[in-house]
Amino acid sequence: MELKFRVIQSNDRGLITKQGDRTYARRGPAKGEEALELPTLFIWVSGKDRYLSRCWTQWTGERLGDDFIYVVSRFRDVIDLHGDTRYHQWCSKPLRAELWTLEREALDLAGMSCPPPETVHEVDRHKSAIYLQRRKQRIREQTPELSDEEEELIQQIYEQRDRLNQVAGFIQYHVDHVIPLAKGGQHHPGNLQVISANENVRKGAKVRSPIK
Repeated sequence: MELKFRVIQSNDRGLITKQGDRTYARRGPAKGEEALELPTLFIWVSGKDRYLSRCWTQWTGERLGDDFIYVVSRFRDVIDLHGDTRYHQWCSKPLRAELWTLEREALDLAGMSCPPPETVHEVDRHKSAIYLQRRKQRIREQTPELSDEEEELIQQIYEQRDRLNQVAGFIQYHVDHVIPLAKGGQHHPGNLQVISANENVRKGAKVRSPIK
């Protein structure tokens, strides 16, 4: 039987380390699963550090703004995922199963604690999620009809980004639209380039010449 996982990502807001810890997530339990205990992959990111806490969680029945509060009902371990940049692909069921069964030495977390959700909750934290949804929609709308060769080129560009990030050990490179989507640019291999994350942030929605 295929395991169903709960996936929670924490950007430096507290690492789950033991039974009884509480955290929050944007996604609530599915209908009929409100009281269900589920195996949980909890990824904690801070700079270059990336840890994976493997545990079981249940919804407490509480809400914090638009978020749902979960409690750790059983705790397994925390492992170090430094250098693994695949966490943005957690929608992949095979990857979730692989991370749940991954054999790696558990970290010694003596002295570490997870702060209560109420002390670290960010009121407007869903703004970034809304932005990402809009960006995905723009990509769908601004992708022209592509040949098999052009689709392969796009895949190669993203694979190049992933290889560079794997070497760096954290997300240091982005795929950038030379003419930004916001300016009408297309999601086409001729309008894509791999640049550093810092350069991409500085660029924003400006149009700049492709990096040679």
